Amino acid sequence: MPEFGLDRIRQHLENLVGERNPFSQPVHLENTGQYISKQFEAMGLKVTQEKVEYEGTQSFNILAQTSGGSDGLFVLAAHYDSVPDSPGADDNASAVTALLEIAQALSQTPLRTPIIFAAFTLEEYGFLGSKNFINRDLNRKNQISGMISLEMVGFKTTETGSQSYPPYVDPLQYPDTGDFVAIVGNEPSAGLVQAIAKGMVHSVPSLKVETLVVPGQGENFSEVRLSDHSPFWDAGIPAVMITDTAFFRNPNYHQPSDTLETLDLKFIRDNAQAVAGFLNIFLNQEV
Repeated sequence: MPEFGLDRIRQHLENLVGERNPFSQPVHLENTGQYISKQFEAMGLKVTQEKVEYEGTQSFNILAQTSGGSDGLFVLAAHYDSVPDSPGADDNASAVTALLEIAQALSQTPLRTPIIFAAFTLEEYGFLGSKNFINRDLNRKNQISGMISLEMVGFKTTETGSQSYPPYVDPLQYPDTGDFVAIVGNEPSAGLVQAIAKGMVHSVPSLKVETLVVPGQGENFSEVRLSDHSPFWDAGIPAVMITDTAFFRNPNYHQPSDTLETLDLKFIRDNAQAVAGFLNIFLNQEV
């Protein structure tokens, strides 16, 4: 696979960071979607845009699919919109950057299972982009074997006591320092969670990885539903969220202070490289 470069990661971030909202900054939201499209097209991927309408606004899911392969579909996603009054560097330009890096690495790699690289819009308004994606095409939905939502993958700290957890998680079982990436799934996704954790560590041994599997469909665990994986859970599709844990670690969550300068570019690179390594192995396995 090609090298994951910090210079290219910074360049993506510089183009992505800035308020991206259908009401307060619709132009930058649209420009961001076009930037993502052009990046995918430059990789030789087939790109489609699917309109999502909401309260008089329209924006687009940007979808790029690898060619070849015949064993269903796998979705790798990150949302590109932001809340008002926040430049949205970690939330979620960090993950869109990782998505682009992973797509770059795998765009010309033969895969048994094709990938849809999805940049979803309107995650901040109730996961409308991912809901639209699932409901739009029943045939496509039925082909999806699994999904990963990249949700804030750029904030890392070595400060002791920097990591907190929701009340149903035993903090004694997890680090109190926010220097790891978390893989979160529900019970039907437990196998995928473990496969991703194993594959990521194999690809980047220095990366610290923690896992959490919540009971059932995850319906009673609101904090771990706050990304585009949750509509996939509701549709019965195995799906996980890969995250730096958002407001359980990052004090800049949904704030004007969520800026590029607060991000750890090497952490983004390591997460992207680890996920790409996992996918390259996992999607070429015999079914």
